[in-house]
Amino acid sequence: MRLVIKGTVQGVGFRPTVYRVARALNLNGHVKNKGGQVEVVIDGDHKIFLNTLMKELPPLARVTGVDMEPWDNCEPGFRIIPSEEGKSSSTIPVDTALCEHCLAELINPSDRRKDFPFINCTNCGARYSAIRGLPYDRPKTTMAPFPMCERCSEEYHDPSDRRFHAQTTSCPDCGPRYTLHAGDGRVVGGIREFAMLLDRGDIVVAKSWGGMHIVCRLESIPELRKRYGRPEKPFALMVKDLETARKYAHVTREDLLTGPRRPIMIYPVREEYGRTLEYVAPGLPNVGIMMPYTGLHHLVFELISVDVLVMTSANIPGEPMIISHENALGLDFDHYLLHNREIARRIDDSLIRVHGDDIAPIRRSRGYVPEYLSFVNDRQVLGSGADESGCVALSVNGKLYPSQYLGDLESYEASVFYGKTVVHLMELLGIEEIGAVAVDLHPGYRSRKLGLELAERYDSEVVEVQHHWAHGASLLLEHGLEEIVCIAVDGTGYGDDGSSWGGEVLHCTAVGYERTAHLEPFPLLGGEKAVKDPRRSVYAIQRVKGLEGSFFTGSTADIFDKLIPKSMTTTSFGRLLDAVSAALGVCHERTYEGEPAMKLERLQIRGKSNHTYHIRRKGDTIYTLDGFLEMLNDRAPEEDRAASYTASVARALAEAAAEVAEQTGSPIGISGGVSYNQPIVDAVRKRLKDLGHGLLVHKDIPNGDMGIPVGQAVIAAEFDS
Repeated sequence: MRLVIKGTVQGVGFRPTVYRVARALNLNGHVKNKGGQVEVVIDGDHKIFLNTLMKELPPLARVTGVDMEPWDNCEPGFRIIPSEEGKSSSTIPVDTALCEHCLAELINPSDRRKDFPFINCTNCGARYSAIRGLPYDRPKTTMAPFPMCERCSEEYHDPSDRRFHAQTTSCPDCGPRYTLHAGDGRVVGGIREFAMLLDRGDIVVAKSWGGMHIVCRLESIPELRKRYGRPEKPFALMVKDLETARKYAHVTREDLLTGPRRPIMIYPVREEYGRTLEYVAPGLPNVGIMMPYTGLHHLVFELISVDVLVMTSANIPGEPMIISHENALGLDFDHYLLHNREIARRIDDSLIRVHGDDIAPIRRSRGYVPEYLSFVNDRQVLGSGADESGCVALSVNGKLYPSQYLGDLESYEASVFYGKTVVHLMELLGIEEIGAVAVDLHPGYRSRKLGLELAERYDSEVVEVQHHWAHGASLLLEHGLEEIVCIAVDGTGYGDDGSSWGGEVLHCTAVGYERTAHLEPFPLLGGEKAVKDPRRSVYAIQRVKGLEGSFFTGSTADIFDKLIPKSMTTTSFGRLLDAVSAALGVCHERTYEGEPAMKLERLQIRGKSNHTYHIRRKGDTIYTLDGFLEMLNDRAPEEDRAASYTASVARALAEAAAEVAEQTGSPIGISGGVSYNQPIVDAVRKRLKDLGHGLLVHKDIPNGDMGIPVGQAVIAAEFDS
């Protein structure tokens, strides 16, 4: 029989496993990579072979299908033979953390790979970030310039060895090397000197698998913020081990924190370390923590005197993570730990918010990309995404492949990266045509422009998709539904009426939607300026209600009063949260995306939602502004006002959604950036439960704008010109 096996079957030790199973069963034949699949020819009972193989699959392998046909003959014995070019349809393996076996070798004084930072085997290491093309063989990886030494070659060709056909294997004699560079590029040491610099408080850039990190001790954060120009944005931490993570944060979902994907997990900070970590995430109740995932990380923690390091992406704000040595040296830090293996694919750390045992993906990147999602049909479509948290999604053969994080698309570098990512994914997936390209309605979105350019290049149909409909459609895919009542809550989204939406109740299918309710609109005073200065929204709400405005007086107030009637209006829950944050003195200026609302969450968590502010619904509008003014003038503690007002708005949205669900029989879900706010989700869930309804949330697809291309693709796949 000839078996063609599909799935994650390259770069994960699959062929060696096939070899061992076939030899154990005394079968003749061969195994080889063929394009993105694996071909196996055997002369025995294929059912026994497949059953045995499935029981012995390597940890990272995933079989999604097997095609079979009778075969004429087999040569005696069983062999692994050279790969064959072909159509790429494999599930491409993701980058995974160092396995236990490699970690044991890394610290074993008698092992020849002791202290070798590029140690890996078929069960772990860089994959997607090192792959140039399929089939996944060494010549098509960034290890091609590093010929294996004799001993590595022996392991590579030994079927009984863990590194049998491990395409990125190497050792200190033949592999890549780290060197420490001064700011002028001079080599001044290696990993040991890098650790010494960290221990004395220096800030150093370090190259990893898919990009670069800025690394320092907690004590160096004030200097880092000053030099890097990030006064408030939270930084991620890398901890030495699980025990250290538990020391600083309330850790749940340890399976994800310590598993092979190693994302940054956002956990509540332990109260006793709140002051210590205040500089890490100013004003926030949470902190992002990840575990070591490369050999370098483990080696550094063995050499330094602390158990936690700042480990934040090295990039110019708004742009993708840096991968070139030249750009790294342009960051103006004192030292740079660089290695001489090229990064084929830039891929940032993944980011997951934890809600007890539930998870909410924020950034789906390293460890997750390019894994696919099961798709609605076999059409080849592209979702072009949104501008913030840029991402694309391509479908082929009933699978949808969301890309890694591409950066905010306002920057030129992110736009270039966007185009290269689309081309690379198409090459890896064997896609030559795109049937339809879905784009956002916003006429000024860079993602829309890039999507339209791709549609012209590939002669594709263009499908325009409203932003919040895409959020709803992403829930349809995730939960396998045909319709849903979506509570779509975020910062902004261009509406059908030309205004800015973001506090919506939509009844969604893949072919259409109905806007059944929304929050009361208010002026975005100065448009984007109001987003960066939420005090403007407080002023605008007060003035449209006939009151004297806070924060601004004199000629500035006169100018604003003239602007209000001309300003775009918004129904955004995110902008309303920004206004609450400014009104209560939490955050008056946004220095990074979502900052005012994110900082408000600490008050919400501390407060008691023991007062119901005046929120009413008439027709399709949920009137929130009178309640806002009531909250503003209340004498209750600020944390209680924050908790009570936001819960009141959340309950009103839940009630509006429940009415539609009862009329249509549809389930209810929540999506959009505001759905990362746990007190709001809890308030929605509790009110729905009281009304006899459940709430569907995201677990695999990001709640925020990285989920937009997924929903766009779902809608584009149903588009019929």
